[in-house]
Amino acid sequence: MYQFGTIVSQLRRVRIAMSTDNSSPVTPSGPAVFKLGRTDIIVIGFVCVSIGVALGFLLPTLGSLAARFPIPFGDPIEKLSRFDQPWVVAIRPIIGAVLGLIAAAVIAGSNTPVLVSDDEIVIGDENDHPLRISRASFSTAYFADGKLTILTEGGHQAYRGAVEGRKDAVAEAFTSRGYRWGEI
Repeated sequence: MYQFGTIVSQLRRVRIAMSTDNSSPVTPSGPAVFKLGRTDIIVIGFVCVSIGVALGFLLPTLGSLAARFPIPFGDPIEKLSRFDQPWVVAIRPIIGAVLGLIAAAVIAGSNTPVLVSDDEIVIGDENDHPLRISRASFSTAYFADGKLTILTEGGHQAYRGAVEGRKDAVAEAFTSRGYRWGEI
């Protein structure tokens, strides 16, 4: 998935370079948006549901391992694996799939979208009262401990959190629109 995104971004750069003359710098045509895409959410959902179903099928095996080794939550896992009625055996993967869907929803919902445009930076969904940082109140942005940090002109921290996207792509989104970018 990462390699496909890299190939697509390189093809876009080549297309932009071929369609413009080399005498003027390339300026971004629209806002840069960093958030999980539908494909990413589908992949996350598929992985979480698959793990849930697999754990539903493998519960008896996990129970026998819990009986031999001191693992966390070993006693409840061992007791749950002893239920061997046919309807319980059939419902365990279904319960695992539902728990996987819940986990996927939590993962997808915890991602905060970041939009970088020429006039402002918008953090969060439009439906949930996003944080808007105007160009006039913006001071600098940088990555610290793997999290995007945005400071206002008074030096106050306006945002610090994870952002979906590669660090160099996020930095380029800020610098190509004239925002100050600093590394710590």
